[in-house]
Amino acid sequence: MGQKGKNQKIVGFFFVAAIVVAAALAFSCAGGEEKGKSFNLKGKETRPLLDPAMFSGQVKAAYAAAQKYPDVMNEVFCYCYCNEPPFNHLTLLSCFADRHGVG
Repeated sequence: MGQKGKNQKIVGFFFVAAIVVAAALAFSCAGGEEKGKSFNLKGKETRPLLDPAMFSGQVKAAYAAAQKYPDVMNEVFCYCYCNEPPFNHLTLLSCFADRHGVG
């Protein structure tokens, strides 16, 4: 594995770690409103993810990380409340099965 491959792995790891930390911070800043909320409210995401090649920049990196670490993202509750209508997402991974991950 070349230096570029190692760098990509490191960037991917830190991207996923940043997502988990952001989710934890959002949970802790909720002032107890989220108490008892699990990471998987409705199950696991099973839809195919969108191809990272459809995007560029940080969005492309995010979709690539979702493809590389789907098991991790499938365990994280998304705190943008996309689990509610109209999106009804299951986990953070759901955001990358559609264009919601774009922003």
